Amino acid sequence: MQSSAIVAAIASLTSTGAAAQSSAPTASETSAAEVEEIVVSARRQNESIQSVPLSIKAFSSADIARSGITSIADIARRTPNLTFGDFGDIKLSPTSIRGVVSSSGSAGADPAAGYYVDEVFVGQGAGASVDLYDIERIEVLRGPQGTLFGRNTLAGAISITTTKPSDVFNASVTGTYGNYDYKRLGASVSGPIVPGVVQAKISGIYNKRDGISFNEIRNEDANTLNSWIVRGALNFILSPDTTLLISGDHQKVDQSPLAFEVLRYNSNPNVGTNSFLQTARGIPLNQDPFDRVVQSSIRNVETLNASNVTATFKTKIGGIDITSITSHHFHRYFSEGDTGRGAVRLLTDGDPERVTRDSQELRAAISSDRVNVITGLYLYRQKSINQSFVKIGPDLAALFGDPSLAGIVTGSDGTLITKSIAGFTNVNVRVSDSIEITAGARYTRDHKSIDYTQSDPVALLGGNVAIKASDSWTSFTPSVTARYRVSPDFMTYATISTGFKSGGFNDALGDASGIAFKPEKLTNYELGFKGQTANRLITYDAAIFYMDWTNVQVSQIVPPRFNPTITNGGRAYSAGIEVNTTIRPVEGLTLGVSGALLRSRFNNDVRRGPTAFAPEYTANVNVEYRFPETSLGQFSVFGEMLARGKTYLIPPTGNTIDLDGRVSPYALFNLRASLSAPNERWKISIWGKNLTDKTYKTRMFDLFNVPPIGEKLIQLNEPRTYGVEVKFSY
Repeated sequence: MQSSAIVAAIASLTSTGAAAQSSAPTASETSAAEVEEIVVSARRQNESIQSVPLSIKAFSSADIARSGITSIADIARRTPNLTFGDFGDIKLSPTSIRGVVSSSGSAGADPAAGYYVDEVFVGQGAGASVDLYDIERIEVLRGPQGTLFGRNTLAGAISITTTKPSDVFNASVTGTYGNYDYKRLGASVSGPIVPGVVQAKISGIYNKRDGISFNEIRNEDANTLNSWIVRGALNFILSPDTTLLISGDHQKVDQSPLAFEVLRYNSNPNVGTNSFLQTARGIPLNQDPFDRVVQSSIRNVETLNASNVTATFKTKIGGIDITSITSHHFHRYFSEGDTGRGAVRLLTDGDPERVTRDSQELRAAISSDRVNVITGLYLYRQKSINQSFVKIGPDLAALFGDPSLAGIVTGSDGTLITKSIAGFTNVNVRVSDSIEITAGARYTRDHKSIDYTQSDPVALLGGNVAIKASDSWTSFTPSVTARYRVSPDFMTYATISTGFKSGGFNDALGDASGIAFKPEKLTNYELGFKGQTANRLITYDAAIFYMDWTNVQVSQIVPPRFNPTITNGGRAYSAGIEVNTTIRPVEGLTLGVSGALLRSRFNNDVRRGPTAFAPEYTANVNVEYRFPETSLGQFSVFGEMLARGKTYLIPPTGNTIDLDGRVSPYALFNLRASLSAPNERWKISIWGKNLTDKTYKTRMFDLFNVPPIGEKLIQLNEPRTYGVEVKFSY
């Protein structure tokens, strides 16, 4: 997809929007021919997405159903300048927005993009494992959100809003079956316990799928899925202005992921011991890294037990809206896999963690005809215990000449406590009917302490280590936005915003020298516009930005030891353009086009080259046609093309770019056809994803110069999948 075509299309729409003078209709006036209006809460108040002076990609519940979205990876594929690492597990996958990414190696390492569920920060990795069933809305906010969201929103924020209890009884059951024996079963029940006073809701989703890879050593499937989650909520209407919503969920995972393909072997037997021994025993190596046939001497395992509970209290005191959000989270995660991914049992490794997290946000909102003020206080505490390990296998013990070493563990225990306090204020002033100025700021103080030990009885990873350390960081993150409404249907905006991510301590296994790293800061400069034609038959928006990023936190392994360490990689920048348009040219037909161009690079004396997980372009073209309704029901067809430009999976080392970590441009094609009853009581859909069976790398794990493994390992995307979905509603 040519960038010139995108820019030309948006330019033509701009002139159309600027000329339009009629105001947008209210929701009650919306006809079936209009583009759906999405209401977002990016500024902690409900507004039409076309009125918010931010670069946002939002998905309504209808969008989620239409595209068959079930995971954050699905959201990322459809969002310009959003990339989800999709590493194949639920702990390590990083999230990048506009090329700004950071390691998610453990709960103690802060992410660059903040995940929020019902306004609660949920961390990253295993703590942010969210199934997108029974979701009301998803908002991807691009650019730093340092004022209202604050914590770890250097790149942006992903805000997920679950469906709340209703005062009218409703229920639904959804079942899906697909290839690879894929099963997905969801159910939801909501309604009043005491009408007008107490409402309740409970929902659950179960996922299971056979492996999309085959382990030829053990003659079994690999890269499987198996999880379930239950959510519940009680909403108490204490008075016309006072509500208390208590919600919670519990999730369990027990699956076999991380069956890597081997991209490249090190032929030096002193480094590539794994392949040397396998060849000496006459066992063929993994010859084709893209055939989804893998090798592993054990069955990799991954388990998770996670629970959340949140209390959201809202009231009004003398014209001031008060909101209190109190949250508690706990999860226990375990993983173990074959380090060398081969027939030889040299090493296994795992990355268990236990995390407890508590947060409290208290804010007040004051509104008048001209001025809106939101101010608040935020408290956060997290305790993470990261217990990475490497276990010696019988073949490595034999090489050491001592079979009794088999089962010996080199392990680390990193207990990291994070405490954060922040105060924030955001003021929105309507200077005139056309001009609006928004200014905000957040002051944050983060304190971290670590108690780290490494037990290494055979000096496999550098010997025994014991470290205790602590540090604090403070930051002031202001933002200012000016919005100018050219007409009721077209507006432009300009923004300068800042973000902050605190420093920290490496708490994973490996060489602990240089255990501390510095905080990151980012400044974003952005210009954008949004518009729509009369009756919203066409909506469109675009943004151009430049972001200056300092003290970039980079995770890498420095041979010859296995030592995944976060360090500061100097300065980087990110610049690009994002566009989006939706058109309903005739009744029943909807066309959507979104895309982005991105250049994100390190530009300092220490490191030069492209940042990781920053595709040069992203594009999404989709078409839906809803046929005229008949006595049989409503038939619709939805198709989409999702494209990504050249991407690198690892950052450069100095000025050197590893071409093995490069992903060439690709496009995915999806299709979904649905038939629903006239009364929406039932709906049946046939779907297919990645219909051309495109294969590409989603992760590279570089142990090429790390003995005794000596390999570059890669993870692949999901192959072509297809199936049928049936939903019954009441």
